[in-house]
Amino acid sequence: MALFELDAKSDLPPWLQLRNRLAYLITSGYFKPGEKLPTVRGLAAEVSMNFNTVNKAYISLTDEGFIESKPGKGTIVRNISEKESQKLESVDVLIEDCVDACLAMGLDFDEVSKRIKKKIHEMERQRQDGERHS
Repeated sequence: MALFELDAKSDLPPWLQLRNRLAYLITSGYFKPGEKLPTVRGLAAEVSMNFNTVNKAYISLTDEGFIESKPGKGTIVRNISEKESQKLESVDVLIEDCVDACLAMGLDFDEVSKRIKKKIHEMERQRQDGERHS
């Protein structure tokens, strides 16, 4: 997968796919604290995306504390410590993205909730079965 490759078939809007990819690259350590990110204009050209779409992803990451804009220095990756609250915030973002994608497919909140609970139950059962067979 290319560094900023987006999925044209995804129900997630392009700006959110880009935001999620950048957040992953930052939290996984690919981009280090203090490292300069591509400019909005440069990244837009690289991924053949509208300037405003990339800018929306950068604004979201700034609001969430992943990056900051420093005059004369560009957009810099912030030092993100691995505090539990920050991990939970990341989990909340993933859950929100999942729910948004389900809603975009036409499911309502009640159906999304039921399916998530069902999947959790299935995964718990699989994990327990795996522990019994180990």
